[in-house]
Amino acid sequence: PSHMAVVMDSPGRGFRGEIDPEYKANRAKAPPDLKHQIGRCREIFEAYGVPIYMKEGYEADDLIATLTRQAIEQGWRVVIASTDKDLMQLIRADERVLCWDAMRNKVYGMAEVDKKFGVAPQHVRDVLALIGDSSDNVAGVPGVGPKTAAKLIDEFGDFDSIFKRLEEVKRPKLKSNLTEHEEAARRAFELVALRDDADLRFEPEKLQYGTHKNTERLIELFTELQFTRFLEMIEEEADAPEPTGPTDYATITEEADLEALMAAAKESKTLAVFAFAPETEAMRARLTGLAIAAKAGQAAYVPVDHHYLGAPRQLDLETVQRIVGPVLADPAIAKVGHDLKFTQVVLERHGMPVHGVGGDSMLAAYLLDSEATTKLGIVAERDARMNWTDFSKLAPKPKRGAPKPTIDTLDLELVTPWAGAHAEAALRLDEAQSKKLVRAQLDGLYRDLELPLSSILTRMEERGVLVDPEPLAALAVEMDRDLAEIETKAHEAAGHEFNLASPKQLEGVLFDELGLKSTRKTKTGRSTDAEALEAIADDHPLPRLVLEHRQIAKLKGTYVDALPSLIHPETGRIHTRWDQAMAATGRISSQNPNLQNIPIRTPIGRRIREAFVAPEGMRILSCDYSQIELRVLAHLSHDPKLVEAFKTGQDVHVRTAMEVFGVSEDEVTPTMRGQSKTVNFGVIYGMGAVALGKKLGISRKEAKGFIDAYFERYEGVRAFMDETLEEAHRTKTVRTLLGRRRLLPDLSSTNHMRRAYAERIAGNTPIQGTAADILKLAMVKLRDPVVKGLRMVLTVHDELVFEVPEDQVEAAATAIQSAMEEVMALDVPLVVDVGHGAHWGAAH
Repeated sequence: PSHMAVVMDSPGRGFRGEIDPEYKANRAKAPPDLKHQIGRCREIFEAYGVPIYMKEGYEADDLIATLTRQAIEQGWRVVIASTDKDLMQLIRADERVLCWDAMRNKVYGMAEVDKKFGVAPQHVRDVLALIGDSSDNVAGVPGVGPKTAAKLIDEFGDFDSIFKRLEEVKRPKLKSNLTEHEEAARRAFELVALRDDADLRFEPEKLQYGTHKNTERLIELFTELQFTRFLEMIEEEADAPEPTGPTDYATITEEADLEALMAAAKESKTLAVFAFAPETEAMRARLTGLAIAAKAGQAAYVPVDHHYLGAPRQLDLETVQRIVGPVLADPAIAKVGHDLKFTQVVLERHGMPVHGVGGDSMLAAYLLDSEATTKLGIVAERDARMNWTDFSKLAPKPKRGAPKPTIDTLDLELVTPWAGAHAEAALRLDEAQSKKLVRAQLDGLYRDLELPLSSILTRMEERGVLVDPEPLAALAVEMDRDLAEIETKAHEAAGHEFNLASPKQLEGVLFDELGLKSTRKTKTGRSTDAEALEAIADDHPLPRLVLEHRQIAKLKGTYVDALPSLIHPETGRIHTRWDQAMAATGRISSQNPNLQNIPIRTPIGRRIREAFVAPEGMRILSCDYSQIELRVLAHLSHDPKLVEAFKTGQDVHVRTAMEVFGVSEDEVTPTMRGQSKTVNFGVIYGMGAVALGKKLGISRKEAKGFIDAYFERYEGVRAFMDETLEEAHRTKTVRTLLGRRRLLPDLSSTNHMRRAYAERIAGNTPIQGTAADILKLAMVKLRDPVVKGLRMVLTVHDELVFEVPEDQVEAAATAIQSAMEEVMALDVPLVVDVGHGAHWGAAH
């Protein structure tokens, strides 16, 4: 905000207590800890130089009404940050007064008030008086809720007219209630009114935000309160760039202008570049235009394929390739962008290779906060202080049933400033985020790991992987047959036919006809999701059949049916989109198709993998880290038993069984090993007794016994978990071995579930995040082929998949295995399992 004020209640009930002695009479006293926190809030606002308004006899709402009236009279626009519905009376049709629910990030204007109350803001008082407010002990009219009140206002015009024309109320009971409780309603009408006559003055110079700040006092307060993130924000504000002024965004349609821009890039040694296309998949995208900037304040849009009636002449692709291509290919000129991988793939498909990646604001934003949005508009507004226009505001709203407009159909006068802002934002963010990354000790991870990895993923995305549709077609036939058989069995179990895909029909069969016990409710009825069905799977055959049917149907739709349609018409290969800034743990994910969700150990999962084949004369080589997360846990915890198990090559799940069950190695049964494996991985993911009990099919008490026995034997793991959580509570962050961080503000949440979830993340992130970093390090280490003709084509979880010439398989396997196992020195050895074959299924 440019100007800001805080308004607080004064003690007592003020003039409203004189109108009605019962006003707020039932409200409980504020708890002592809340009073203490309010005091701390005051200290912080005062340190920020934000004026605090209080007035004896008036509530905060009245002071807000007073300040709002005076601000409007002086030509200001007012945003009221509050969830209080009473304040919606102040909203104006000209949008000079809005309410902002900061908890839900929702803005209330005329339309939102009408949707909430069914009336315009000037009639909110009328509705509130009719319905009353139990929290303030304001009596309304019995039987009148928001909908009835809105209908009355709509019919009679306003509050006073309702009572003047009571004889016209058609519903006898409603008329009776209104007549009997008119006095209470009129008293409520006075109580809910906002008074705007408080003795205070709106003085803009005192409200100017940021000019009266006492930085030293803020640092003192935030240090005392251990507000680590706020301390960072103070430092960031000191380094924040100035707000952007008018920017010269040019549309380039002449060769000379484009050549001049490239000359500027050569001089500045930096080029921000964005490729625009109607399509979202880079490997299928048709280049529409390029946004380019060589220095902040000047950006240009180079259209190459806009086609609409009256579109001007544009530079052809060959000309753009000739002028821009050499600069893009020059590694001495740093290329910056946002999601630069998309731009790289699009440009390289159009004959313009990109070398010298210098910065990617999407990756920087992701590293700074892995759970915040990386959407450019929000990042640019926050970190570069730019005003942003979304594409949805740029394009006209399509008529019903018409396709959404795409960039190539829009007028260049509209597109140029919008597209040019993308390039300028990348330049400004590169500078602003660099300071943040250094301060957060993330700059090394950004420069040495994430940026190089982006180029590797670009090559993998362009390269794709060969998929044979014939095995999938055969598998589809088998799956259809299996689905039909399961459906028949399900109908027999139910006693009649019904639609397995209909949650409503399934709900009726399970709980009404078969009498099974529902374990969880939803907004629309009783849940039939996977968890609910698992809970009753032992009580009747039908739930298990439905689960099996769903699993097969999902795999068939997601992979068996979908994969052939994803084969690129030009390359004959599938080009999944690798997402580097998606998973908060740091793991790489994939989309279209999502390769992470193909089951590893099921027969169907193996059959799907068989469709991923090697080209003629080559083999698929799979290199998979073995139990990497448990090995990371052993290193981080320094637990002697866990370290010894990995150093001696002992089966760690057998070792855990020996420790937990108190038996010798020879006495460990397959069941014991399986249970211990679940416990081992459950510890990593913060699994409690309830979840572990469900997983193992045992009681909560037995599961707690397993966990207690585990931590009793692995004392180092317990100590590591405790120390990690203690540090996380202190700093509200956790980090991996390489310094990747995850912000955990919910560790301070008063909501038990949110706090417990944050605590599980705190324990898991250093382990899972370090494992993800190790795999990424291996990918960067292997960016140059270890043997001629080697190509990295896939990464899934802890596995790297390559295409390798048949005569180089053994050499490649040895070299890759060695590189992956030596990429990071831990207290325990990293082990990589290697396999190869004609397809992924044989290699895995």
